[in-house]
Amino acid sequence: MTREYQSEAELEDQLMKRLNALGYQTIQLHDEKAVISHFRDVLNQRNRDRLKGKVLTDTEFIRALNELTGSKTIYQMAQLLRGSDYQPHGKIVITRDDNSELYLEFFDGINFENNTFEIAHQITVNAKYTNRYDVTILINGLPVVQIELKRRGVELPQAFNQIIRYRNESFRQLFRFIQIFVISNGEDTRYFANNDGKLNSNFMFYWTDQKNHWLNEINAFAASFFNRQRLHSLIARYTIFDSDEQRMLIMRPYQVYAVEKIIDRVQNHPGENGYIWHTTGSGKTITAFKASQLIARDTDAKKVIFLIDRSDLDTQTADNFNAYLPQIKTEGRALDRIDSTEMLVEQLQSKSNPLIVTTIQKLNYAIKNNQYKNLLTPYHDAKVVFIEDEAHRSQFGEMRKGINRWFKNAQHIGFTGTPIFAENVGQDGRTTETLYGECLHQYLIKDAIRDRNVLGFSMQYLNTIHGKDVFKDGDEMVSGIDKKEVMEADDRLKMIVQHILLNHGQITHNRHYNAILAVSSTRVALKYYNLFKKLDPEHQLHVTTIFTWKANEKDNEKKQDKKEALTSRHGLESVIKDYNQMFETNFSTEKFKDYFNDVSRRMKQFNYQTPENNIDVLIVVNMFLTGFDSPKLSTLYIDKKLQWHNLIQAFSRTNRIELDSKPFGNILAYRNMKQDTDDAVRLFSAGSSKSLFVPSYDELQKQFDNAVKDLRQISPTPQSVDNLHNLGKEALQKFVLAFREVLRVHNKIRVYDEFDFSKMTNFTHQDLESYRSKYADVYQKLIDDPDVDFEIELIAADTIDVGYIVNLIHAINLKDEDQRGQDTRRIKKMLVNAADPELKLKSDLLQAFLDEIVPQLKPEDNVGNALNQYLIRKREESVKEFSEQVHLPEEVIRKEMDDINFYGENANTKALNEALNANGLKFMEKRTVKNRVKTFVTKALKKFVLS
Repeated sequence: MTREYQSEAELEDQLMKRLNALGYQTIQLHDEKAVISHFRDVLNQRNRDRLKGKVLTDTEFIRALNELTGSKTIYQMAQLLRGSDYQPHGKIVITRDDNSELYLEFFDGINFENNTFEIAHQITVNAKYTNRYDVTILINGLPVVQIELKRRGVELPQAFNQIIRYRNESFRQLFRFIQIFVISNGEDTRYFANNDGKLNSNFMFYWTDQKNHWLNEINAFAASFFNRQRLHSLIARYTIFDSDEQRMLIMRPYQVYAVEKIIDRVQNHPGENGYIWHTTGSGKTITAFKASQLIARDTDAKKVIFLIDRSDLDTQTADNFNAYLPQIKTEGRALDRIDSTEMLVEQLQSKSNPLIVTTIQKLNYAIKNNQYKNLLTPYHDAKVVFIEDEAHRSQFGEMRKGINRWFKNAQHIGFTGTPIFAENVGQDGRTTETLYGECLHQYLIKDAIRDRNVLGFSMQYLNTIHGKDVFKDGDEMVSGIDKKEVMEADDRLKMIVQHILLNHGQITHNRHYNAILAVSSTRVALKYYNLFKKLDPEHQLHVTTIFTWKANEKDNEKKQDKKEALTSRHGLESVIKDYNQMFETNFSTEKFKDYFNDVSRRMKQFNYQTPENNIDVLIVVNMFLTGFDSPKLSTLYIDKKLQWHNLIQAFSRTNRIELDSKPFGNILAYRNMKQDTDDAVRLFSAGSSKSLFVPSYDELQKQFDNAVKDLRQISPTPQSVDNLHNLGKEALQKFVLAFREVLRVHNKIRVYDEFDFSKMTNFTHQDLESYRSKYADVYQKLIDDPDVDFEIELIAADTIDVGYIVNLIHAINLKDEDQRGQDTRRIKKMLVNAADPELKLKSDLLQAFLDEIVPQLKPEDNVGNALNQYLIRKREESVKEFSEQVHLPEEVIRKEMDDINFYGENANTKALNEALNANGLKFMEKRTVKNRVKTFVTKALKKFVLS
């Protein structure tokens, strides 16, 4: 009888042979001890000239291992592997037994051929549980890629869940150097970066060719991804470190291909410009930064200038930019945050910093000001490369022309998610192509939605005006009716506010996410705000508005005798007064930038567990509709005319990937904008709009009915699930799959106005909750079953654990004293109520950090670095205090801690035994002290290490 599926063992053997053909050498490593021994051999061999014939002794090798791992986080180890931006070599320095210093190199980030590539399979690690890893790729003896395989036909998330289990149970020591995970069932293959903290299955990536075609089948994937030069480049070149979040980002294929096209253009076609069309939300700013770094490092460009439109540069965005950039030895971060053109000119003159990030406004001022012209003269004919973000906006004006005239030998590379075509061209008649020339690489919105790099959209058009052919789009007067007056009528706006108040919870998954309401003018924004105040006096939803104002508005004369605010600024002043009362802040229109930054921060840090700190609905006119990225924003309410790139940009605020509880971006239009939507989607998806929108309500209703029908066939009632336990695992698996489909469809259909459980006869809300409870029971029983993916995110709430709290600590705003205090109080409140066991263990330590260290930090300090340094210091203090209690040298306790951290329970206790013997202790006394040391070390490793 023929088997239906290729077995896992056969798939593993097939992959090993493929990797051998690609130049990887197979090495037999049966267990963790063999991995460490092999790395020692490779390290000695790579550094034989530096060792001068004296290989590393046991104690020297332990020192080397501690330098490599010790108490370092995965993030820190990944940085150590790659070296610095301008010296990309993994290296450490240790002290030899004769007290001489020894430099050891263990990774070459420049030339892939200067590294050894090996593969091993079925390495067994005995830790809390015994785990056996499928295929491991080693570079220079270090495990850097872990591949987990499932037989064909098994759901891919099972391999992902297995990675999570291995990380929790046995990934330690050298295996913490794993940079990339790859999972495959033969037919489907994904990759994702290793990191400290939780992994999110929504950030598993497809690998593709240059035309964005999937390479899913394991052979096609391996031939491209595991090409030794390509794998080396992903690790050495196409990794970005986010210093604020302390996480490592492995770039996606379209980002890699775009950077390579840019580098080729700069090196081989210096007289030609070009642009990258990557849809909004696909990480094009990260791509642009990486291109800038590599051009600065690897080409003959005198300067690389990353040019940003000032309107994009809110504080949070600027901080994110800085987080990706390396420290410059003498000048700090590359991003010019000082409001001084003089500082920009100094950076242009500096020879130590080839990469500058600045605004188009500041650069334009510098070249027009006689004070700086002579200083900038050397750049008239110098090779300067401009990387220009959001090329659909700021690069079309007079400022761009002035910069072109000054930098005569410049090369311009533009990035845009929504290019300017003939259909949406501005008054000057120039398109993106006429400005930049060739499009070097495309990654369209349909590609990003297909790849799950952004979400699709749920589109609902809601009629707010009743009457036959009242308006035609674009007409201000129809049949004697003033369109503006009708659209801004109080009754209509009131109806829209009531709709939002009634449905916002359902649309945003019980207020797990927030929303933007886009309106036509500042006056209308204030009208909406006041209606929310009137109709929601208890502030069940936290609503505010933000906009810029004109000093002298056209309708000031009409407003003189009316109750509403005379000017938009007066109205906003009243809004900010309410805001200050709601959030205990102290802003005004005089401090508009601070208000803007606080609004931006609250929108991005939205957390349903702390509703008192949230903005639920933000009313805007133009602000926040471009360039604002927040996974917590799920919904856009629209009451204004949007077209072309402005429409796509606004829609795309909602479609950032988060958890499974956010299946798409919600668009609710209170105007008839279907034709504008269809036109924009057709233009920016190259004619294909089918993949952009989720199914209609009617289609989803059919899917929901079918899912319920299938569920009832397996388990007619929630109570009958209990009987399935008696029928065995297969019966329970069928229930899981059936109810999981109900949850999936419900998660999509629940946002529609038409959906109402009270109108359903075959399935009630109580049925859903009862089945959900039974589903959770089955989950506990089958939690370790490798053949079932529960998608537990659909039924489980977020938990406040160590990773969650550490992320909040990293996000503390040091630039504003009031905000620093608010952030600190918020975190301390969560620590007091901590339920997670690991968080409870660290709670006092983290509270002390918030009390002792955070108030002393300077605005430019990094909270994450300060926390790491604090933990190291407190650990040393703890070791000192304990060593005095047990009358043992501190270095013995540290060695015990390092050895157990590295070797686990099998650590050698020779040094501890010798120290105990030296103290003249009897057998039982030695046993008691050893137990105390073990308890202390185990607790300290849990308490003082965050990863």
